[in-house]
Amino acid sequence: MKAAALTILAAALIAAPEALPAQQPATLADLSWFAGRWVDDAGCNLSEENWTAPSGDSMQGMWRYVAGGKTRIYEILTITAEDGGIVMRLRHFDPKLVGREDKATPVVLKLVSWKERAAAFEGPAVGAAGLVRLSYSRPSDDTLVCTLDKEGKKEEYSFRRASR
Repeated sequence: MKAAALTILAAALIAAPEALPAQQPATLADLSWFAGRWVDDAGCNLSEENWTAPSGDSMQGMWRYVAGGKTRIYEILTITAEDGGIVMRLRHFDPKLVGREDKATPVVLKLVSWKERAAAFEGPAVGAAGLVRLSYSRPSDDTLVCTLDKEGKKEEYSFRRASR
């Protein structure tokens, strides 16, 4: 009897998708799980990402990569609450803070999906065709995973929470 009732309910939901509750727009508070210092120091290199807690209409992040004892790249990121939704902007810099992207055009990625401890941002690639998708998730309290999908290539970075 229960199985039949569940089958009827599932069929009704499939037939009437408007009956499903719509996901509320995300707020910065929904992304507060980014906050912290995250590191991957395997292989004698350092990949480090730091995120501030939400304050006002923004969060700020920084990523750096150190190899062979020398900083190779910096990335500055912001996540802002705007009229059109949540937006991530980022720029890359060399060790002398010379920008890699056009001075007037940061990479702009809009939040396209989110749930508890997972978010995906997407937007046009700067200087290349196609889309960039940057996804973050927290599979555990001490792990932050970032996946970059650009030009059909995926790169995954797994960070652990740093103690300081």
